[in-house]
Amino acid sequence: MQNWIPHEYQMTALRSMVSLPGYGLFAEPGLGKTSTTLAAFSVLKDNGAARAMLVIAPLRPIYRVWPSEVAKWADFNGLTYRILHGPQKDARLTEQADLYFINYEGLAWLEKALGKMKQWPFDVLCLDESTKIKNTQTVRFKTVKRLRDRFSRVWCLTGTPAPNGIENLFGQVFMLDGGERLGHYITHFRREYFSEQRMYGYSLWFPRPDTQARVQAKIADITLALRAEDYLKMPRKIENRIEVELPAAALRVYKGIEDEFYAELASGVVTAANAAAKGMKLRQITGGAVYGTEGASALHDAKLEALADLIEEQEGQPLLVAVQFQHEVDRIREYLGDKSIPYLGGGVSIGESNRIVDAWNAGKVPVLLAHPTSVAHGLNLQAGGNAVCWFSLTWNLEEFDQFNARVYRQGQTKPVTFHYIVAVDTIDDNVLTALRSKDRTQKALMNALKKD
Repeated sequence: MQNWIPHEYQMTALRSMVSLPGYGLFAEPGLGKTSTTLAAFSVLKDNGAARAMLVIAPLRPIYRVWPSEVAKWADFNGLTYRILHGPQKDARLTEQADLYFINYEGLAWLEKALGKMKQWPFDVLCLDESTKIKNTQTVRFKTVKRLRDRFSRVWCLTGTPAPNGIENLFGQVFMLDGGERLGHYITHFRREYFSEQRMYGYSLWFPRPDTQARVQAKIADITLALRAEDYLKMPRKIENRIEVELPAAALRVYKGIEDEFYAELASGVVTAANAAAKGMKLRQITGGAVYGTEGASALHDAKLEALADLIEEQEGQPLLVAVQFQHEVDRIREYLGDKSIPYLGGGVSIGESNRIVDAWNAGKVPVLLAHPTSVAHGLNLQAGGNAVCWFSLTWNLEEFDQFNARVYRQGQTKPVTFHYIVAVDTIDDNVLTALRSKDRTQKALMNALKKD
């Protein structure tokens, strides 16, 4: 066990977290958000300024990341914690501890349980992966909003504060200051900083030319943005685009749905549900199959062939493969002739997931399939390999960045290669373009907020 020795940027964050009622630490993976937060809480607790901290985080971090950080450092080893998940959560909530960990899906239960308690058990709130509450219309945002005033301090932690644009900041900043800087209502925030355009029967909001600069200036005093490349010696990052062409039969199916999709857009009668459904259908086709009333129907093996070639080129070196649909998992296993290829995604228990991760990091898993939503947070996979393949892409920049950061993070000693299998002249190109557009917004925000 070692002592926690902070970097200067961690000390900058620690001082602000201790002195301000709300603070956002927007730091990329590997820069010590968790340990810095534990240090700030320990300082408050040692000085009688805090009793206990509630940490709301995705499920995996509450089981793996936070407990391991408490155990790792001698400075925090005396802190006690309870995980508010599973059949014993009611009893654990009543037990005295320094830290309480709960996932976002447990908020409804927590609010109800707290309503029955005579004494509020914690006074510091930490929202880990705070983009989970970026949408002000969600139940989780509204629940946290009702609870936030009971806390003396609120901290937001994330490496991707604006994954889909500057509007994503509103909900997170509101939790930090109660609406002081960006306003109390998302509608007012939009009118102040965005221009409205009506398209296809919906209101779309576009930031004005000065929006980013104005918002950054407003929140600069309560946020700190840190990029890994500025503070850590990171290995080289290599990107490899692997292009495939859809066979004629599959292309006809694809074009039929695509033409219908764009025809509806042009007519102005498309609904959000139809647009999402058709976009999803197009992405399924590029992956090789499409779901119908009787399950998935195979259309082509173009991406499977490319993946098999890539695995052969790896010559036994581990490859982390991002997939979006269950049919991709099934067909990859079948095509490669190995139904034992492990998968991290929906339906995999915490115990089985931990076993797979340990085997991967021990170098015993040559191919690991994973859904970005399931592994976007709380996993360190850099010990097991240095190659990532996107068999199919996600629209979600946060998931995209976080998934890549499972391998490209502190502790990785080799150059990391990111392979993108792209069906040319399809929606795959649109997804990559969208990701890169959002990425420019994200990097601009991070650069503007970071402090020397």
